[in-house]
Amino acid sequence: MASYRIGIDVGGTFTDLVLLNEESGEVHHTKVLTSYPNPAEGVLRTLDRALEETGVASENVNIILHGTTIATNSLLQRRGARTALITTEGFRDVLEIGRQIRPSLFDWRAEKPPSLAPRRRRFELHERVIADGSVMVEPSDEDFEKVVEKTLASKPEAVAVSLLFSFLNPAYEERLLEELLKRQPDLSVSLSSRVLPEYREFERTSTTVANAFTTPVLTNYSAKLEGALGERGLAAQLRLLQSNGGIGTVDALSERCISTALSGPAGGVTAAAYLSVRHGLGDCISFDMGGTSSDICLIRDGKPEWTVDAMIGGFPVRIPMIDVHTVGAGGGSVIWVDSGGGLRVGPRSAGSNPGPACYGFGGEEPTTTDAHMEVGSLQTDFFEGKDIPFRPEAGTEALRKVGSEVGMEPAETAAAALQVVNHSLAKEIRAVCLTRGFDASDFTLIPFGGAGQLHACAVAEELTVTQVHLPNAAGVLSALGASLADYRYDFSRALIRRSADVKQDDISSGFGQLETLGQERLADFPARDVRIERSVDLRYVGQSFEINVNATRNGDLLPVAEILDDFHRMHEFTYGFCDVDEPVEFVNLRISVFGLTSKPEGILKSTASDGEEVREVSVLSSNGEKSAYRLINRAGLSAGDKVEGSSIIYDAFATALVPAGWTGVTDESGHILLKIAN
Repeated sequence: MASYRIGIDVGGTFTDLVLLNEESGEVHHTKVLTSYPNPAEGVLRTLDRALEETGVASENVNIILHGTTIATNSLLQRRGARTALITTEGFRDVLEIGRQIRPSLFDWRAEKPPSLAPRRRRFELHERVIADGSVMVEPSDEDFEKVVEKTLASKPEAVAVSLLFSFLNPAYEERLLEELLKRQPDLSVSLSSRVLPEYREFERTSTTVANAFTTPVLTNYSAKLEGALGERGLAAQLRLLQSNGGIGTVDALSERCISTALSGPAGGVTAAAYLSVRHGLGDCISFDMGGTSSDICLIRDGKPEWTVDAMIGGFPVRIPMIDVHTVGAGGGSVIWVDSGGGLRVGPRSAGSNPGPACYGFGGEEPTTTDAHMEVGSLQTDFFEGKDIPFRPEAGTEALRKVGSEVGMEPAETAAAALQVVNHSLAKEIRAVCLTRGFDASDFTLIPFGGAGQLHACAVAEELTVTQVHLPNAAGVLSALGASLADYRYDFSRALIRRSADVKQDDISSGFGQLETLGQERLADFPARDVRIERSVDLRYVGQSFEINVNATRNGDLLPVAEILDDFHRMHEFTYGFCDVDEPVEFVNLRISVFGLTSKPEGILKSTASDGEEVREVSVLSSNGEKSAYRLINRAGLSAGDKVEGSSIIYDAFATALVPAGWTGVTDESGHILLKIAN
C-alpha cells in the first residue's frame, strides 16, 4: 500500500493542500477559500476533500506539513495573549526606547505601535549581570518573590522574561521560570536566554515578548487542530513549517513559536529552490503571487537567501528566516483611484471574504482578478467546480464605477490596472536584486501562486529577464514546498570577542555545545540523514551589524584565519570594500541541524490526456488592441510538447499568460521552461 504526505499552505485568500505519493511522486492538489476567523476549518475541509477524492485512507498518511500564518496574524492584528514582561531593574522601558528611530522619517505624526506588553504589566527584578557574565547585583529570595507576585497579580496569560546579559548567564531567568510555574503551572513563560540567546537587549526583548504574545495562540490552534486530526487518526502526523523553510514538531517549537512567523512564504521558496537544483536553472528569482500579496526571494546556488532581521506589525523579530520581500499586489488587490486621479492597485486586498467582485460573494470593489476577467486572460470555465459562483458582470460593473472616476471604460481600466501591477512588481524585483548587488537579467524567474504566471512574462520583459520557468501545479506550489521540507532547528550562541582573542578551541567547544542541542532535537534520525551547517557572525570593530560567514568546508571546521579571510571577501562583495588591517570582532556562533526527509524521484509526473482540444480566445493587451490567444489545458501537454505565444495555459488552480515572442518546451514533470526570442 502506498504511503503519502500532505503539505498545507494557509494563505490570505485560499487554503491549499497537496497529497504527495511518496513512492511515485504523483500529486493530488486541492484548494478552498480560507475560512475566517478560524482557518483550521478550511484546513480540515480541504483535507477531507482530498482524502475523499483520492480514496486514500488516513492510516496511509505518514506526515502532515502545515505552513501557518497564525503567529504572523496574531502580531499584525494584535490578537494574542495578555502578556507581562520581567526585566532588569532600570530597563522597564526598553521596548519604547528601542533604537530611538522614528517609524517614518518625514512624518512627524507617525507613532510606533503600542507595546505588546504595556507598561502596567512590565516589572523589574533587582539584579545586574555585566558584560562578561559575572554578577554585579545578586537578587535576594525576597526580590524574586516580590517581582513574581506583582507579575501574577497583573493576571497575565503569558510572561516574557528578558534580563540584561542573560545570554551569558541565564541563572536568574531560569529561577524566575521555576518560581512562576511553581505558583501557576499552566502559565506560558518565554525566556530570552532560550528564545534568542544573543546580545542587543532591545531586539532580544522584543522577540521574546512577541514569542510570549503568540505562543498561547499557536498552541491553542495546534491543540484544536490536533484534536480534530485525532478524530481522523492523524493527530501524531502534524508538523509545522518555520520561517527558515524547515519543519518542526509541535512540541519542539512550543518554546519558540515565533519561529513559525512568516512561514507562509517559506513553502513556496523551498519548492522553487528544489526546482532550481533539479532542473539546473542556475540563480533564480522566486515569485509567489497569491490572492493578497506577492513574495519575492533570490535563490543562489540552489539556496534561498536568509536573514535574522524582520519587522512584523512594527515589532522587530530576530529569528532565522528565508529573506522574502513582500509586495501588496495579488489577485485580490483592490483597484482604486488616488486623490490625484491616478489609478492604483493594492496594497489593500478583498481577501476571501468578500473576494473579487466577479467571485459572486458580494464584493463590490474591482480587483486584479476582475481585471484579468475583463481583458480575457481568465475565462468563465476556469472556475467550474470550485465552489465559486462566478459572476463576470459583477466584475465589469465594479470596474465601470472605478473607471468612471478617470474617464475610462471597464476594459481600458482593467488593462491599465494590469499594467500598473506589472510595473510595480518589476520595480520591486529590480530593487531586491540591486540592493544585493545583482542584475535581475542574470536570473531565471520562477512564478507561481494562483496569479504569478499570469504576470510573469510581462514582468520578465520589463526586467530583461530572458528565461521563465513555469512550474506545474503552480497554484499550490507553496503547499508542495511544505511537503518537501526537511526538519530544521536553528541554535545560536553569543561569542563577543575580538578575533585576536579567539582561539580555535573557543569556536569548536562553542559549536560542540550547540550541536548537542541539535542532536537532542533529532535523536530519532539516523546519522546519515542528519546534516549540520555551522556559521559565524563577524563585523569590523565599531560596526553595528554583522556578516554571516560559513565556518566549515567539506564538513571540517575552518581555522580562524580562513574564517577571517572569507569575512573580508564577503564584506567587499557586499559593501564594495574591505580592510584586512582593521580588527575584526566575533559576535555569534550559529548552527542549523537538518533531518533530511525522503523525496520521491518523479515529483509532479505529467498526467497528460489524449486529444485535448485547443481553442482561441480574444485578449485585450495594454495598448488597447485585441489579440487571439490559444487556450490550452495543461493536462493535455505531454513531455516534449512545444508551447508558443500567444497562448493561455491553464490547469485547475492557476493560469499562465504566454505573450508573443516566448517559446518553451514541456518536460516530463509538466514544467515549462520559456525563453524569449532575441
